[in-house]
This record gives sequence, structure tokens and C-alpha cells, in this order.
Amino acid sequence: MIHALIVDDEQLARERLRGMLAPFADIEVVAEAESGADAVIKIEKYEPDLLFLDVRMPGLDGFETLRMVETESLPLVIFVTAYDQYAVAAFEANAVDYLLKPVRRQRLEQSLAKAREKLASRQAGVTQLNALLQAVARQPESYLQRLPVRAQNRILILPVEQIVSLRIDRGLVCAMTEEGEFRTRYTTFTELEGLLDPQVFLRIHRQVMVNLNHVREITNFDKHSARLTLSGGQQASVSRSHLKELREAIRW
Repeated sequence: MIHALIVDDEQLARERLRGMLAPFADIEVVAEAESGADAVIKIEKYEPDLLFLDVRMPGLDGFETLRMVETESLPLVIFVTAYDQYAVAAFEANAVDYLLKPVRRQRLEQSLAKAREKLASRQAGVTQLNALLQAVARQPESYLQRLPVRAQNRILILPVEQIVSLRIDRGLVCAMTEEGEFRTRYTTFTELEGLLDPQVFLRIHRQVMVNLNHVREITNFDKHSARLTLSGGQQASVSRSHLKELREAIRW
């Protein structure tokens, strides 16, 4: 039995797809999600084998949803969307399939056949999804606009312009805002640096990155050190090894 999760912000689209899947005896829809954040929680809860995922949704889009899921929990994905501009990246990375709405039964059958083959090798599926995420990260103008963060048992969608700084704390990257601190799913800056606009986010220390748009004052600025005052009164020291990058960023 293949356990499936349907993710779409439109209820009618979810109902239609569930109805189309009903005749397939080996497919069991274990849950539905109406948003990317809801999908992340339900993926962790139900551990589905197969994800029918819309691409464009409010808050987290389909690709951002996948980035929030732990690698070992990633299911196989069939994208179901009304937009075709993401198809090239999906196929290049060997996603299971890419269905355009309205979904036709023949295409759905073809997709399910592909999914059955790939599920025969679970590890192959995880590898392909990782390749998909890397391919998406390499696409032009793919800088993150929203960063999913955790607040207790909730997932919040944080616009990146609200992030004052990022720091590594106990093995996780934490996002600092004027309202407080939130945990992300990332463990190193290396994972994030290719996703954040380098014109906006600058590494100033081995464990600290700042949003230059939130720098309000620089003190003790010489060839050995500098101290930043950020929005909300946050303070951050620039390590000597990153002073050159700071001077170049602010054109000083």
C-alpha cells in the first residue's frame, strides 16, 4: 500500500485529486494539507510514501515546503500545478512527475506507475529529491523571500526582510528579529549562504550573519575590529577576518 498526502491550498483541487485516486487499490490518501506549513507537520506525522504537491501556495511554496522536511523523511513527490515554468527544474532533477491541472486520468496513471517503480528503491527516491532541491537552489533569482521557522509546535513563515541577524546556537541556525528569536531547520551557514541574497546578508563572524538593511550604527571601526548596532538595539561584533567584507559591503 502506498500512503499518499495531497497538498493544495484549494479545497476543490484536493477533493478532485482524492476522487481520481480512489479507484487505485494500492493508493491510500492518509491526509490532506491546505498549506506548506501544514504539509510539513503532516509529513512528519504520517510519514507518507508519496506527496502530491502544488507549487504555488500562500506562505510556503512547494519547494520551500520540501526544504523544511528532514532529509530522511522526504517522500517521493509528484508536482500538481497549473503553472509549467518549474517543470524543467523538476525533470532535470528526476522528480517523479510534473502534472498540469486539470489532471487527466491517463497522465495520473503514468505518474503512479513511475512512483511504484521508484518506491522499489527508497534511497534512490531520497537522492533524487535532494538533487531537486539543489537544482532549485541554483535557479536564477532563487533567493529566499521567506524563511520557515519553528515556534514551539508551530511553523511560522518569516519574511527575510524581518530577519535582523542569524546565529548558530547549539547546532542550529537561529533567526533573530525585533520580536524574538526563532529556530530554523538549518545547521550551518553553508546551507543558507547560497539561498540568501549576498547583497543583503553578510557573514561577520564564524557564528553570526547580519542583514545589512538592519545595521543602524558602526562603532570601534578600525583595522582590528568593529561593533554593529542593529535594529531593536541588538549588538554584534565583527571578527577581524571579516572586516574586509564589511568595508566592501558598505563601501567604506
